[in-house]
Amino acid sequence: MGRCDPNGTRMRIMRKGWTGLRGTLAMAAGLTATACGDSTGLDVIDDGLVLDMAIVAADAALEDVGTWGQSFGFRAGHSGGRTGGRGLPGGRHGTGEELSGTHSETFYDANGVEQEAYDELTTASIHYESEVSGDVARDNWSANIYRLRDMTVTGLEGEETHRTRNGTGEEDITRSRTVEEDGSVRSSHMVGSFTYTNVVVPAPGSETRYPISGTITRTMSATIVNGPNGDETRAAVITITFDGDETANIVVNGEEMEIDLTTREGRFPLRRRGGNRGG
Repeated sequence: MGRCDPNGTRMRIMRKGWTGLRGTLAMAAGLTATACGDSTGLDVIDDGLVLDMAIVAADAALEDVGTWGQSFGFRAGHSGGRTGGRGLPGGRHGTGEELSGTHSETFYDANGVEQEAYDELTTASIHYESEVSGDVARDNWSANIYRLRDMTVTGLEGEETHRTRNGTGEEDITRSRTVEEDGSVRSSHMVGSFTYTNVVVPAPGSETRYPISGTITRTMSATIVNGPNGDETRAAVITITFDGDETANIVVNGEEMEIDLTTREGRFPLRRRGGNRGG
């Protein structure tokens, strides 16, 4: 079998568009692991590629939290539809160039009947799809991201206090670049899929800022082609759990850490459990 092209998967994805991507990245995560060198489910975080995947997962979670804390990007009476949008990578927390993307919404009442437009009192749920891409950077790590999210938001009817999010997503991470303390550079390509399960988020304007409960589960694969040690591939299963405070628990191949949800723009978001905040 020939060597994997770290850019080939994404080129095929971009040509196929939204429909072609659904399922392609999740499949690629499994195929890459078998096609490029040995793949082992490492359970230690001191492996560089596994740590890079943990950073990607943490940065994506900060992007989510930053977005979830904002009001919807439409007003009552707005009928949804695909529109262009721009924002900083990582929501309020990111750095680098602006992300670009599109989104579409479909509104439903409490009986599951589709509505022509959003209504602040009668809309009970929203089916939300988004596509986003752009450059991100955190301390000594940087990358270009491409993510799709397909999410259902419930709990909106009446005077809401919380919203619950469930859904799935897929991602393609190119030009991932980590500069080590000795000046060496690790470059890789990652693909992954993720699932949101019952993530309960306070309504915008609430005193509580962070998700109350719920999980994000990620399956990822990272590949180095023609590196100092030849072709290398690692796989990771990553689970992020929210509990209402300024940290989220993250388990990477069985290794437990925290994501600091107060992380300043562009700074490293991971820390040991009980470590200092705001890195």
